[in-house]
Amino acid sequence: MIEIIQKALNVYSPVSLQTAETLAGTAEVRVLNCEDFLEQEQQTIKSEFIVLEGIVRGYILNTEGEDVTVNFYVTGNAVTPAIMRGINNKSVYNVQVISDKASVLVFNNTRMEELMPYSADLQQFGNIVLMMDSMRRMEKEVLLLKENAKGKLDWFRKIYPGLENEIQHYYIASYLGITPTSLSRIRSNS
Repeated sequence: MIEIIQKALNVYSPVSLQTAETLAGTAEVRVLNCEDFLEQEQQTIKSEFIVLEGIVRGYILNTEGEDVTVNFYVTGNAVTPAIMRGINNKSVYNVQVISDKASVLVFNNTRMEELMPYSADLQQFGNIVLMMDSMRRMEKEVLLLKENAKGKLDWFRKIYPGLENEIQHYYIASYLGITPTSLSRIRSNS
């Protein structure tokens, strides 16, 4: 488990063997199937997640009950941190596996937060994950306001190379704020 933790966190920022050892008691690896949830809206937030293998999406439900994809997490990605997934420790987010299977490293978020003040490398990891997540959200927000549908798809392809061939296209359309019909039309013309 220690090696798995160190390798997963090192993707973002180097962590020491000691930090990985300390986190080992707060972590587990879960193997999930397509459409399994890591977290759902209104659940108490208990965990932080890193996708070891597979594809996971974060989504919300709009007022019509339609799901709107907010983010994708592929192999090696940390899921949006708990502090940004909820209000009053209740999730406003659904985190769901969309590949056939996924292997996810799951940490107890309360214990992780307790350990952070005593571990500079864990603090650095947390700061980088927060910063990268915030930057991606801002980039997407500007893109959705500024670009036409083709520009949005081009950006998606750059950020998530090959993902459009691995997941259902309505997830992509939802993520980009376009209709599945528009996405299909753009894909056939490019």
